[in-house]
Formats: sequence, C-alpha cells, structure tokens
Amino acid sequence: MRSFVRCAIAIALLTPIGLLTSTPAGAASGTVCAKQTGTATIDPGITPTATNVTISIKETLSGCKGSGVTSGTETASIASRAATCNGLVRQGAKTGPFSGKITWSNKKTSTISLTTVSYGLNATVTGTVKSGLFAGQKITTAIHYSLSQGTCNTSPLTALAIKGTKSFVI
Repeated sequence: MRSFVRCAIAIALLTPIGLLTSTPAGAASGTVCAKQTGTATIDPGITPTATNVTISIKETLSGCKGSGVTSGTETASIASRAATCNGLVRQGAKTGPFSGKITWSNKKTSTISLTTVSYGLNATVTGTVKSGLFAGQKITTAIHYSLSQGTCNTSPLTALAIKGTKSFVI
C-alpha cells in the first residue's frame, strides 16, 4: 500500500511539469517538406556593375508531412543594395532578411523571415515563422541556384532557378 501511495504522490508531483511542457491546444508542431522548387526574379537584373535590385522569390513546397499540411506556396522578397555578379558567388555572403508568406494546402498561412548564406550557387537558409501557422518556430533548409535568365557578365541576370538540396523544415 505504501508503494502505491508513493507512486501516486510522484505522479501528482510530475503532472504540473507535463502541463508546462506540453504544446498548447491548437498549436501546430511543425512540418517537413521533402521538395522545394522555384524561381528568384531579379529586377532590373544583376550585372558586373553594382546595382540596387529587388529579388522576388516564388517556391513550391511539396511532400510535406506533419501538422496536416501536404504542400505550400512561398512568396518572399528583398531589396538588395549594390548587387554584382561577383557578390552573387562570394563565399559566405549573407542576404536578408527576406520577408515572405507561405500559403499551406489547408489554406492557412505563415508569415516568415528568412536569411541566406551563400556558398557560390548553394545557400543555407534559416529563419523564423513570425505569425500564423507555426508561429515562433524556426525554419531551416538548403538550396541550389542555377542561372535561368541572363548570364550576369554578358547580359543582366534576371532570374535564378531554385531547387532544395535539403528538406524544408519548420
């Protein structure tokens, strides 16, 4: 009987810890999207001469698992000052934060902030969900860029194709 009472007291003492660490009702725990593809449109285009540009991103996230979403469409943009061809491939170049939004397959949205660190045409991406679905959670992924419109040196680079090299994780 004493063992039963001790066990009951121990459970009673641990219950508040479980309540403090549990996810609030209705809060989303995150998702992992296996695939991401998209385009970065650069206006007016990057050349060897330093130019202020606006970079607009549109990506499709698919193969998502977790929290009831299966896919999403991401849009983001940033004004980049004094962009050049050399800067585009500079190792460790940091860009951001990009402000954006993801519209999920369940029609809910996430407002996001992302920063990239480039390693040539590869980049790591980190960020935070500022509001909406997954608010407060961290974002990580890695991407590869490839030239899709323009060459940068002989004609303005106006678009890059984006392909995820790691899962998009929230």
